[in-house]
Amino acid sequence: MSVYRRYNYRAYPTQGQRDALSRLYGACRYAYNWALDQRELMRRRHGRMQSYTQLSGMFTQWKNTPGMDWLLAVSSTPLQQSIRHADVAYRNFFRLYKAGRTHIVINHLTGKKRRTGLPRFKSRRDGEQSAEFTKSARFKVGHADGCKWGFLTLPKIGRVKLRWTRDLPSTPNTVNIMRHADGSYEASFTVQVDGETDTPKPLHEACGIDMGLDSLMSIVYTDGTREKIPHPRTLKRHARRLRKLDKQLAREKKGSANHAKTRILRAKAYSRIQNQRKDMAYKLASKVAGENQAVALETLNVKGLARTHMAKSLLDANWTRIIDRIRQLGVQYGRTVKRIDRWYPSSQICSICGRRDGRKPLDVRVWKCPKCGALLDRDWNAAVNILNAAGLAESLNARGGDVRRGLAQAGRNADARETGTRRTVSLH
Repeated sequence: MSVYRRYNYRAYPTQGQRDALSRLYGACRYAYNWALDQRELMRRRHGRMQSYTQLSGMFTQWKNTPGMDWLLAVSSTPLQQSIRHADVAYRNFFRLYKAGRTHIVINHLTGKKRRTGLPRFKSRRDGEQSAEFTKSARFKVGHADGCKWGFLTLPKIGRVKLRWTRDLPSTPNTVNIMRHADGSYEASFTVQVDGETDTPKPLHEACGIDMGLDSLMSIVYTDGTREKIPHPRTLKRHARRLRKLDKQLAREKKGSANHAKTRILRAKAYSRIQNQRKDMAYKLASKVAGENQAVALETLNVKGLARTHMAKSLLDANWTRIIDRIRQLGVQYGRTVKRIDRWYPSSQICSICGRRDGRKPLDVRVWKCPKCGALLDRDWNAAVNILNAAGLAESLNARGGDVRRGLAQAGRNADARETGTRRTVSLH
């Protein structure tokens, strides 16, 4: 079974190539906005919309009209892809609309009404600009063995220099040339690879994971080991630098050279935060998915929690990206990834005797069960309950006692293991 994956490389275009890419980005934005405008115009007049094939033919004729010569100065393939992206955006909106997942929102400043999920027009002030080339554009990728540089040849752009960090497994199907808000460029290739990969051998049969803000991840394994991953606090470590740049940007006049320089410095600071978050999320996901045959996760309402006073720390924790990456690697490595019900009270149940003790304030990190008297760590207790709820925990030891609930006691060594255990089912 073959799958598609992305391979990203840093690009270093020359000044002339940057000017050509800027013109290409402007043409792609125009094509996308033109497609949205034509569809909305047809909907208002006739109550229906054009298909992608009709819009593509209309745009080809539109490029030949007087005054549209600048659209002929760039490659036609990215323009057609922009129209295709607009068509996909509308199809996604209709899918959500039919499922009842859209609603009307009102702008309290202007009083205008708008339905959520409806495709929006693109702007040149957007931080991210991109253009997609397919095989029909006949782009070429060149790289010599042992060389740290590669070259991407694009029509009407030229030979763009790439920082070559790893080889492509096969010939790419598409390439996106992107310009980020901090002024850096990146080439993203879509490559089709075989499903058979070098899957790492699992070290544990299963693990339960509790996501938190005090500790980013509390992991309990079925063999008795457990560990906590500390919160990286990426935004907090860069807060002083960001405050300084925000003040500097507010003092400078819009449109001035100094304002533009400070804006670039601010964008680079945020880009550094984003890269550190992504690196941390990918490394954690690789560790969890690579070392465990089965993973139990909780279902989190991150969008709802982001409306609370914990929003800044919660979004800095990057929960969504970590969980999504674990699921992706689970499919890639052939692992079992189970998610328990959102309303399961993992923090309220004693993992020793099963008594539900009710809600507890967030500052209570260790609590004592009033029934069995066990001293429990809040995070490890929740991880054990998640592992149990997913049906991945151990069940009986050599004497018939329940040992899976003993993994959360606060006084135990983090590397302690249960002895004399046997498993009732195989997880492989």
